[in-house]
Amino acid sequence: MLVELRVKNFGIIEDITWSPGEGLNVITGETGAGKSLVIDAVESLLSGRIGDEQIRHQASEANLEGVFYLNPASRLKIAAILAENGLELEDDSLIIRLESKLAGRSVLRLNGSAISRSVLSRLCPYLIDIHGQSEHLSLLNKSFHLDMLDGYAHTAGERTEFARLAGELTCLQRQLSELEKTNREAIRQQEFLRFQADEIEAANLAEGEEENLLSKRQVMASAEKLKNLTHQSLEYLCSGQSGGVLADLNQAMQSLRKISEIDASLKETADEVENAYFSLEENCRSVQNYNRGLDFNPAELEDIENRLALIHSLERKYGRDIPQILAFLAKTKAELDSIIGYAEKTDKLSGAITELKSRLGDMASGLSKHRKEAALSLEKAVQAELADLNMGQVIFKVNFQTQSDENGLPVGGQMLGFTSSGTDIVEFFVSTNPGEPLRPLNKIASTGEISRITLALKSAASRLDDIPVMIFDEIDIGVGGRSGDMLGRKLWKLSQGHQLISVSHLPQIAAYADHHFYVSKTELNGRINSRIARLDSEEHLAELSVMLSGNQTGEKSLENARELLKKASLFKETSPGQPELNMPPSGK
Repeated sequence: MLVELRVKNFGIIEDITWSPGEGLNVITGETGAGKSLVIDAVESLLSGRIGDEQIRHQASEANLEGVFYLNPASRLKIAAILAENGLELEDDSLIIRLESKLAGRSVLRLNGSAISRSVLSRLCPYLIDIHGQSEHLSLLNKSFHLDMLDGYAHTAGERTEFARLAGELTCLQRQLSELEKTNREAIRQQEFLRFQADEIEAANLAEGEEENLLSKRQVMASAEKLKNLTHQSLEYLCSGQSGGVLADLNQAMQSLRKISEIDASLKETADEVENAYFSLEENCRSVQNYNRGLDFNPAELEDIENRLALIHSLERKYGRDIPQILAFLAKTKAELDSIIGYAEKTDKLSGAITELKSRLGDMASGLSKHRKEAALSLEKAVQAELADLNMGQVIFKVNFQTQSDENGLPVGGQMLGFTSSGTDIVEFFVSTNPGEPLRPLNKIASTGEISRITLALKSAASRLDDIPVMIFDEIDIGVGGRSGDMLGRKLWKLSQGHQLISVSHLPQIAAYADHHFYVSKTELNGRINSRIARLDSEEHLAELSVMLSGNQTGEKSLENARELLKKASLFKETSPGQPELNMPPSGK
């Protein structure tokens, strides 16, 4: 609730400190004294803006400060918002201060810490609801209509579960989108990857193959020279006229064998020469075999050249040697396998999304059914409240719409768009005069009509609304005494559980005030200054008397004022007791 409002150099207000109380606070005063200026100050504070034209004439700056005491519901929500912005709520109080210099920048602080207007705008719905020509009028924002209906229908639990699953769906859809993007890129590469893999696999490469082919090609290219050298070797080893070295060694071996038979001291030498002979004989056979193998087929050399050309071609594309080419092949095949995996993952995610959409569609259908049932009850309740406010000609309807979306949820054979709140687009419609079509609530031009329709709505669903402070400005425009009494009752009943502030010119409303404030203006040194004062019981009675009969007051007008107070008092006494408003302890 609003504990204190401090206003300095704002309009015709030089310096006031105003402390509204629990329940119904009524502000009255003479025309032009600045009754609505107090509400304008609250609006400017919550908007975080003071226009240069609002700064008091001849003043260089204006200051506004509001001290709020938070109920448990508001405290939790406000603490969460502040935490998101790196701020901490230390206790149940909130001090918002706005300093604005003429033609200069404004400074906005919350509990001493600078904050932005965007953060303040997020806090406002949990602090004050101003009903009048105000940007804070929540019911003119159709996004609040669904919130109110869900509160009235007790569907908050269903909506929360729907929002949770809708969040899961969004997460799955994001994963699918990313996977499909990756998959599309992979599919574009798939044909090229398959070509590369097939080309390498068709070559049937083996590690060490290139070295062997190069060696073989070198031998085949030197075949003539190798043949000549081989013939020479064979001549010296085992051919020629004398049989070559092998024949000579054989003769030496025979002689040494005979010597060793006579003198055993040369037996080891004879054995070694014999071994040398047999080794040389084996080598001669190897050279002969090598010589026979030097008769190459030219087609074989061409095959080697072609094979090497293929290997070199693959090396230019995929790696500097065969091991690198084979490694590239393994990588390519892994990428191809992953593309197949992408398709499997995509199918699995698509199936999960379809299943979750079906579940959400059923939930949205059930949620919509419950809302529409509650909407009928709310319409009747609001119509009854409007009749009490002498607006029985006004028709109130809860308008439901849906939006087709092929990517939405399956509901009743249709594909409907959805948000975290479901598939319903809810907006309050009214017709203010017989024969006029129903129109959105925010299209109504009259401030008084808007305020009274809002009051009817708030009265019908007041137990569901946890906004701690409600301000009604000009709610009694065009209202007479009889309707004013009913309006006063409605305002007082609505103030049970809320702190309610109303600027009024009707004594029938002021009679129901728990706290009556009077705004006056004084002139000092040629300057007009607006003041606000709390009226005690006698002053309260006197002000009602003036409001009833003008400045010409007398015993008759005082008697009429007493009658109003008696009637209001009797109504309060016979109405349900006022609930706890979570007021701060004395002195806080």
